[in-house]
Amino acid sequence: MTYDMKTLQVYETQSSDYLENVTKEHPSKTLKYFESNLPEKSYVLDYGCGPGLCAEYLANLGHNVTAFDASQNMIQLVPKHERIRSYQATFDTFLDNRIFDGIWASFSLLHAERKDFPRLLSRIKRSIKPNGLFSIGLKLGAGEKRDELGRRYTYVSQNELDQLLTNSGFIVFNHILGEDIGLDGVLSKWVFAYARA
Repeated sequence: MTYDMKTLQVYETQSSDYLENVTKEHPSKTLKYFESNLPEKSYVLDYGCGPGLCAEYLANLGHNVTAFDASQNMIQLVPKHERIRSYQATFDTFLDNRIFDGIWASFSLLHAERKDFPRLLSRIKRSIKPNGLFSIGLKLGAGEKRDELGRRYTYVSQNELDQLLTNSGFIVFNHILGEDIGLDGVLSKWVFAYARA
């Protein structure tokens, strides 16, 4: 099991607050860069979609988006759109029978345990077309701990993330670094890696 009930409960009870927080800088430069590297009318998986803002942005640009999240309350916030198919699932139960042009995993896998990363990344790799695009955003740091709200986080260094991706068969071609204040009110540094399958 790769989802943490305490973390999930935070998102179930604070989904509206989370939506308000992520709307402040949407669309992000990380999402714009991801989209700029997709073919037109791509099939994209929003892996841990939260309230679906990224899915909506991609769908409005002509992409066909499948979006999943472990939180039912988050899924209920996903905008209704003819090019978005959303459903509740975990990292272990999402339907991976479609091969995607790109997978967007923005601050979702950071809630998985470090020991599960290789298995989850391998599953993601199997769900992407050859030379397809993968983007993953994680918080920078070391170790695993809970934030003030009780959410579990796995922190990585940029080098560690690159090694995890390389070991799973991805070819990393770019990074974007930044920092933001999260739902817990804390300023955190992060990294987005962009890779080809």
